Amino acid sequence: MTQYKYIHGYQEIEQERLRHQARVIEKPIYDYIDFSEQRELLEIGSGVGAQTEILLKKFPHLKITGVEYEAKQIEKAEKNLNLSGYTAPQVRFIQQDARKLVLDRKFDSAFICWVLEHISDPIQVLKSMKPHLLPNAKVVITEVFNATFYTYPSIPAIMDYWRIYNDYQVQIGGDPQVGAKLGDLLEASGYTNISLRSGGFHLDSRHFEDKKTVFNYWKNLMSSGAPMLLEEGLINEAQIHAMQNAMDELTAKEDSIFYYRFIQATATP
Repeated sequence: MTQYKYIHGYQEIEQERLRHQARVIEKPIYDYIDFSEQRELLEIGSGVGAQTEILLKKFPHLKITGVEYEAKQIEKAEKNLNLSGYTAPQVRFIQQDARKLVLDRKFDSAFICWVLEHISDPIQVLKSMKPHLLPNAKVVITEVFNATFYTYPSIPAIMDYWRIYNDYQVQIGGDPQVGAKLGDLLEASGYTNISLRSGGFHLDSRHFEDKKTVFNYWKNLMSSGAPMLLEEGLINEAQIHAMQNAMDELTAKEDSIFYYRFIQATATP
């Protein structure tokens, strides 16, 4: 399969970060997701199985088919899920391009999380998925809205790095603001009953421990793009360390503020 650039890369440390990330932000995402009445779920961009594992823990009756483009991610996902006691036929992973799906069954639910931000033509993914869904299937999509990231105090070493990070994602065909466009993307792809909500974090001195956890998670998220940004000559080591040190400074500062919003959409085909 043709290799596409992925800002986070596929190193083992990144694969583990994805699992940690899923746990850190599990509550604000899954508090508003209910697949209790669904049976067969299609997960697009299943990666290392981090979200798959959460879905199965919350909804153990589900059978999940995960579609993933990168073979290394599937290998890691199968290992992770097997270690947690989940095996076929309850869960299976298929290597395919989500823009050209060829599947052997129809599903009564679909789940996409942090995937469309990396794809140059998300409408093609949504259109490709639609024929494989049963009428009235429940579709849930969670995506980034990176323009909402805010810290107090604002530190140039962080915000300059964040700008470079997001500009590069656009350069390689992604969209760091795709969450804000989910309603239009779903409508253009032929979906109905579209509903949008904003979720995320607004953490200040009242949530000091939670704030420390999220600041650390966000530092790791930004750091995950560093190898690609270095390779492209867009940053240097000093800028990486300056960003990381500034994030540590905010983590320790009692009156610092962390703010970020993602967008969550539900729809039917």
